[in-house]
Amino acid sequence: MIGRLVLVAFALALASPASARDPIGTAGSFRSVGWAQCRAPYEEWKQGACDPAPVDAALSGSSLARAHIERSVALLAQTRTEEALKAANAAVAIDPANVSSLTFRGRLLSTLLKLDAAERDLNAALMIEPTNPVLLASRAEVLLNAGKGPDAIADITAAIAQRPDDTDMLSIKARIHLSRGQVDLAERDLEHAVSLDPSDPRTRLMKAQAQFRLGQFEGAIDDATKTLAISASDLMARETRALALIALDRPAEAIEDLNVLLGPPGQPTTAVTLRHNREILFQRALLLAQLGKREESNRDIEALMLSGGKQAILRVQLYLRRNGFPDVRIDGERDTDFDNTLRNCVLDRACGRGITRHI
Repeated sequence: MIGRLVLVAFALALASPASARDPIGTAGSFRSVGWAQCRAPYEEWKQGACDPAPVDAALSGSSLARAHIERSVALLAQTRTEEALKAANAAVAIDPANVSSLTFRGRLLSTLLKLDAAERDLNAALMIEPTNPVLLASRAEVLLNAGKGPDAIADITAAIAQRPDDTDMLSIKARIHLSRGQVDLAERDLEHAVSLDPSDPRTRLMKAQAQFRLGQFEGAIDDATKTLAISASDLMARETRALALIALDRPAEAIEDLNVLLGPPGQPTTAVTLRHNREILFQRALLLAQLGKREESNRDIEALMLSGGKQAILRVQLYLRRNGFPDVRIDGERDTDFDNTLRNCVLDRACGRGITRHI
């Protein structure tokens, strides 16, 4: 499984893509590559102490190509992606028909979001090994990221026909289904994947998110909780569980998760400046008001208004004007009347939930 790999790229470089041992490269595979183990001081690092060894000029053929791939892996470990790509290019130049080199570079290009080039490399590899399930699954991911859903589903279906119990492939297929709004089909694939490997937090989180979208809130809570038991710092699992608890009208439990995500009321993390997290913060303000914790709710509202600036105030004023508060001014400025009106909206469940999308 991808989540257990430290250096995905070594498997790609040193094993044939047809090998059953090969993991599927995902769009984020190389971003999760472990940092270089070099412990040199910063000044020595800047002077090249951690640079990978140069390729041995005495090598030739497949050995030379492999050496360039190994150098690319080492450069990836230092997040020197452009240099890594140059090394991968050198490997392909030695033998443009080498499937391992083409696959490695294709996945790296996908990680760099150079999707057309990635697809060309994987197409070239598939011309040589047209039924290789790993290549088909890799191309399916590239096609998914390029917005080519029907082609992606055709590739991953062909790959899974050969490896019906490959959890990586099932996860890829599920993500393709999710991108096409086919949440029920995605949930079915994820259920199968989780049954095969209950310890994989990524697959279980995807299942929790799919269940949430299907309105299966108890199931979403269960899978999010199991994800957190495996990976306690997974913020997406915590958010999914919090939102499912809100949907089931369990505010006290939801607030516990939201406090982990956001920090204490009135002291949101810097991430709250992002629009999505601002909505979550407002959700907490609503829940606190619902539980009668007015002071804490007001602190969150204050933090929201301060972090959002004039545009946020204008959005809220427009919403209030259109939803039962016709006397609200539209000027992007705060005053006592505006603050009181906003708090009254928060105390009204329907008004408060409606304003969440505008905060």
